[in-house]
Amino acid sequence: MKQLDVFSLAETVAQASVSGEITRELLRDGNDLYEPLQQIGKLKRYSPCGAIEVGCIKDGRFLVEQL
Repeated sequence: MKQLDVFSLAETVAQASVSGEITRELLRDGNDLYEPLQQIGKLKRYSPCGAIEVGCIKDGRFLVEQL
């Protein structure tokens, strides 16, 4: 069984995170990404199509705020 080098993995993930590589890969794979905003309960959603929307989660769904 191969041993996992946790420190090496953590360093690789940290570098990929800082470079934006993880974000690009997740979006390329079709995932929506969410970022908390300073206003409590508000999120910014990044979609694979390039859309950036602000809203909140209610009943398990993301509701986009009308600006």
